[in-house]
Amino acid sequence: MPPSSGELWGSHLMPSKILVECLLPTGIMVPLECVREATLETVKAMLWREALKYPLAHLLGEANSYIFVSITQDAEKEEFYDEGRRLCDLRLFQPWLKVVEPAGNREEKMLNYEIGAAIGVPVNEFDSIKDPQVVHFRRNILAMCMSVVEEREEQGKLGHALYAYPPNLEASEILPTHIMQKLDIVCIDQVPL
Repeated sequence: MPPSSGELWGSHLMPSKILVECLLPTGIMVPLECVREATLETVKAMLWREALKYPLAHLLGEANSYIFVSITQDAEKEEFYDEGRRLCDLRLFQPWLKVVEPAGNREEKMLNYEIGAAIGVPVNEFDSIKDPQVVHFRRNILAMCMSVVEEREEQGKLGHALYAYPPNLEASEILPTHIMQKLDIVCIDQVPL
């Protein structure tokens, strides 16, 4: 994911306020005047308030069941799952956002986005990597993960509980010296009953 440039295609610097055209699933186009630093969450909230003034608003579902899609400066259609991103960081070709219901597992796609942002390469580009070393590594990691999941499944509820809540055990039964020194200071008086 390239760093933000704050630009729109054809303009040197994105203005402080821009007119964003939002296409609703009902086919209605809603223009919104937004500041360039507005997050997608803010834009969506503004859009849902404004959409109530347009026809077919009763056909819209809850705002959180939709995502934005647009065309980036790389001429790629991108789904925006992270609503914390700002308009100026999206690298839009034009300030147009389409509202759609996400296809597939939203949590998985959000996780893929976060992984791609962390490593600097979108996860969907991994499929195009044909380097034998990368393919071998991915195959081995997948096999290891599958064996761990199978082992956990064999253990049943206990395996799931240990996975969700692993015990916090010390590697040694001997306390570290800095803790032993603090225990010497503590005096316990026995009070007769």
